[in-house]
Amino acid sequence: MESLGTRFDRETNGVSPRQGAVPADATTGNRLRGRIVVGLDGSFGSAVALRWAAREAAELGAVLDVVAAWTDADPERPTLDRPDAPLSVARERLEHALASLVRAPIPPERIVATPLRGTAGEVLVAHARSARLLVLGTSGIECPTIPGPTGVYCLRHSNTPVVFVPAPDA
Repeated sequence: MESLGTRFDRETNGVSPRQGAVPADATTGNRLRGRIVVGLDGSFGSAVALRWAAREAAELGAVLDVVAAWTDADPERPTLDRPDAPLSVARERLEHALASLVRAPIPPERIVATPLRGTAGEVLVAHARSARLLVLGTSGIECPTIPGPTGVYCLRHSNTPVVFVPAPDA
């Protein structure tokens, strides 16, 4: 498992916790309550899901765990001139997502970004096994509220509750 090792804390970003947030218990310190995993594939739907998951993580005091799955380059496809191109694309997606979250009015307490090797559905289900939620965007162009193949796989195989965030009407 490869990780960007990225972590943002409210204290280091100078953002104060939101009013009404549950204060940390003196015995547990600043322990967070669970993880919210969100899948990122570069689509508009995944960007909408990321924003929803970030707000939910901030409200619940949960870790926002952003995952971009990638698979090895297909040697039959001449468009990929570098063998590390899929991993680079996953990292770029995560960096772009993190940059958008830094500008959020109330960012989550902690954000972790990880490019994981494997098919998206399998990676997300395995990574979200101990998470509070698995959040995905919808991907249908003709019907933007219906989950795509990765979402259907996660719904069928995940023991973690799966939340689909539909894209807003255009």
